[in-house]
Amino acid sequence: MKKGFSVFSGFLGILCAFCLMIIFLITSVEAVAYWTPGYYEKEYSKYHVTEAVHMEMEDLLAVTDEMMDYLRGDRADLHVETVVNGEPREFFNAREIAHMEDVRGLFLGGLALRRACLLLAAACVAALFALRAPVRSLLPRMLCAGTVLFLAVTALLAAVISTDFTKYFILFHRIFFTNDLWMLDPATDLLINIVPEPFFMDTAARIALTFAALTALLFAVCAALILLEKRQKQKADRPKKAAAKKSTALLLLISFTLARPLPAQASTDWPSGVSIESDAGIVMDSHTGTVLYGKNIHDTYAPASITKVLTAILVLENCSMDEIVTFSENAVYNVESNSTSAGYDTGDTASVKDCLYAMLLKSANEAANALAEHVAGTTEDFAVLMNEKAAELGCVDSHFSNPSGLNDENHYVSAYDMALITRAAFQYDAFAEIISTTYYELPPNKLNPEGQGISPGNKMVKKNWPDEYRPDVLGGKTGYTSIALNTLVNGARQGDTELITVVLHSHGTQYTDTDRLLDFGFQNFHSVKIADYDQTFSSIGDELEIGGLPTSEDQRLALDPDSRLILPVTADFSETTSSLSYEIPAGAPEGTIAAIDYYLGDHLVGQAFLTLTDAAVQSARLPESLLEAAPTAIAPAESASPVSEEAADETVSPVSGEESGPFHISLRLPSLALKIAGAVLILVIAGGGIYTILEKKRRQEEEALLERRRRRAQRLRETGVSQAEFDLMMQKRRESSGPARSGRSRAAASRRKKGGTRP
Repeated sequence: MKKGFSVFSGFLGILCAFCLMIIFLITSVEAVAYWTPGYYEKEYSKYHVTEAVHMEMEDLLAVTDEMMDYLRGDRADLHVETVVNGEPREFFNAREIAHMEDVRGLFLGGLALRRACLLLAAACVAALFALRAPVRSLLPRMLCAGTVLFLAVTALLAAVISTDFTKYFILFHRIFFTNDLWMLDPATDLLINIVPEPFFMDTAARIALTFAALTALLFAVCAALILLEKRQKQKADRPKKAAAKKSTALLLLISFTLARPLPAQASTDWPSGVSIESDAGIVMDSHTGTVLYGKNIHDTYAPASITKVLTAILVLENCSMDEIVTFSENAVYNVESNSTSAGYDTGDTASVKDCLYAMLLKSANEAANALAEHVAGTTEDFAVLMNEKAAELGCVDSHFSNPSGLNDENHYVSAYDMALITRAAFQYDAFAEIISTTYYELPPNKLNPEGQGISPGNKMVKKNWPDEYRPDVLGGKTGYTSIALNTLVNGARQGDTELITVVLHSHGTQYTDTDRLLDFGFQNFHSVKIADYDQTFSSIGDELEIGGLPTSEDQRLALDPDSRLILPVTADFSETTSSLSYEIPAGAPEGTIAAIDYYLGDHLVGQAFLTLTDAAVQSARLPESLLEAAPTAIAPAESASPVSEEAADETVSPVSGEESGPFHISLRLPSLALKIAGAVLILVIAGGGIYTILEKKRRQEEEALLERRRRRAQRLRETGVSQAEFDLMMQKRRESSGPARSGRSRAAASRRKKGGTRP
C-alpha cells in the first residue's frame, strides 16, 4: 500500500474508534435510563423521593414512565395527571415542561448522533476494504489507539471541568437549554425533587461503569485479534530465525555480486513464424507466464462463455463441492433468449459440483448465475469479486459485469488477461478434472426428471471429432455470442512443457488457430528445471568461508526444486542472465529469502526462489573490511529482508558484550504487551479520576441533603409543629383522600401493566 493510503487508512481506523466510543457512551446512557430493571424504584427509596414530593411509589413510577417515554419521543406531551399530597393534580407545571422540552431535544439529538456514528463507522470500514488496506491487521490496532486517544481527551476534559464544575455546568446548560435547570423552584417544582443531585451522581456513576465495560470488551476483542494474528505470523515466518535469515541474505547478496561469473552474451533470437486468422490470440507457458507468441494480446474483446473460467475460480475458492445451490427466478430468467441452459428452473437445487459441471461442460448460464448468487448474494456483487480477482491475477485490460459472459458493453477481456485467468484456473485440481471430463450425468430436476447427460463443447478433448481432437489438450472452455463471435481457451501438456492458449473474436477458425499455437509452442520451446542447470549457489558456503565470513554447517542455500523456465529449443541455459530480488511474490515456497529472475535477451523466461533450510541458525557478523569493499551491494539487502521489531526483540541478548549461556532471561517486552499495559494504565487513571470526582460530589450532596432536612425540621419547630405532628397531619390528609388516590394508583398500575416497565 502506498504511504498516503497507509496514513489515510490509519486515520479511518481512529475515526472508527471515536465513533464507537460515542456509540458506547450514548448506549450507556440509554442502558441506565431505560434498560436497568427496578432502578428508579431503588433510587427513589434510597433518597426518600416519595417523601419529598408527597407521592405514593406507584404514582411516582407511573409519572417516571410517562416522562421517559416523552424523552425518547414515544409520547407527544407531558400533561400527566397524578396524585400529589393526597390531591389529584397535573404533575408538571409550565416551567418544568419547558425544561423537559430541552432535555427531550438533547436526548433525541443523542440518539440521532448515535445513528450517524454507526453509519460513519460502517463507512470507515467499507473505505478500508475499498482501499485494500490490511483490515484484519490494521483495524484492531487502530481501534485500540483511537480508544486510548479518546479516553485521554475525555480524561483531560474531566480534569478541566473538575476545576470549576458549577461554571461548566452552567455553560453546558446555556448552550443546550433555553430554560435553565437552576431556575426551578424547590418549593413549587416537583421535578427538582424527583432527581436530587445524589440521584444524578448515582446515574452518572452507572453510566461510567457501563461505558467502561463496553470499552474493556472492545479492548479484549481487539487484543485477542492482534495476539491471534501475531501467533499466526510467528508460525508462518518463524520469527526466531528471522534475524539469522537477514544476515544470511546479506552474505548471499555479497557473494552473488562478487563471486558469480558473468554469463555469456545472451541470444536475442526468439522463435517466430506462426500466424492465426482470429483477431487476437496468445500462447503462454503455464509454469512461468512467459508469452511465447501473441497477436493483439492487449486489445479487448467480448469473451462470451470463457468468462465462466473466472467464475469457476471464485466458486472453488469460496465453496465446498457438496454445498447446495438454490436457483432463483433471477438466476434462471436473467439470461438472453435461446442462451445455453442445463434445464434448471426456479426453486431447483443442485450441489456446487453439479453446477460447476453444468457451467463448464454444458455452458449453462443459469448455473453460472446461481453459483454467483450462492457466493456473493447477487450477480452484481459477484461481478465486483470477479474484477478484484482479475486484478489480483495481474489482469490490466479487462472488466467483468456478469458471471456467464453474455453480451454487455462493460464486459470485455484481452487475450493476455484471459491467459492469466486460465493459467490460474489450472492450479485447481477440480477445475482440471471437470474440463477434461467427456461425459457427466446431471441428477434429475423439474424439467429433466430422468436427469441428463452432458459433454463438453470443446471438440479438442472429444475423440469423435478427429479433425479437432488433440491428445495433448488437457481441457478448455468455448464461447460464442453474436458480438464476441467464437472464443476458446485451452491447456495442453507435452512432457514437462505446459501451455495455455487463448483465441478471441474468431470467425470459425478457433480450433485451427489453437492447433497452430500449440504446434508452435511445443515445437519451438521446452521447459526445464532451473535447479538442474544453475549451480551458482551450490558452493555459497565455501565462498563465504574463503571470504572470512562464518557460516553454520546446518545452513543450506538452495533453489526451489520446482522452479522452471521456458527456453527456445535452440537456446542454452548459459545464454540466460539473472537478477536477484528480495521482493518475494505471493505463492513463493516457505523459507524463500530471495527471488531470481531469468532473462533470455529481453524476454523473462522464468523465476526461481532461493530458500534457506537450516537446523540451527547462527547470526553472522560481517567484517568491516568487506563492508567497506562492497557498500553498494549491502544497501539493497537491508531494505529487502526486513526483520520485524517483535522478531528482533526475541533474538537480541539482554547482556551486551558477553557470551550468553544456554539459558537467559530477556528483559525486553513485546511491543504489543507494552501497548496493552499502557492502555490499561490510562483506563485505570481515567476511571480513578472520574470516580474521585463523583465520590466528592456525592459526599457534598449528601451533606447538603442533610442540611436541608435540618432546616426543614427547624422551620417546623419555629411554627410550633413537631415532626411527628406534621407526619400525622400528612397521614390523615392522605387517608381523607384515599378513594381518589387509590383510583389514581390503580390507573397508574394499569398503565404500567399495559405498557410495561422499562426492562
